[in-house]
Amino acid sequence: FRISVQACWVVDVGSEAANVTVTVAMSLDRDGNVDSNSLKLLASEGGSENATKTAFQAARRAILRCQKDGYKLPVEKYDHWRDIEITFNPEEMRTR
Repeated sequence: FRISVQACWVVDVGSEAANVTVTVAMSLDRDGNVDSNSLKLLASEGGSENATKTAFQAARRAILRCQKDGYKLPVEKYDHWRDIEITFNPEEMRTR
């Protein structure tokens, strides 16, 4: 799941948001589709309030853009992945 989302995550390297780490929570249905109303910012680190909002919106777009027809997750483990938290850390992305 994390690898799929990171492939769609675009961070503007020159912006203040590129220094903000955000943790996002979401709920998925059994088909691996994200409930867009469930996307919430749980925590952030670094940057101003505006930079945090920008970083959260970039994370939100990545999650929704990458799902296509739903994330391919094992249905038998739905109880484990129904509610997910994912941290977007630009520093880790730069080291790849």
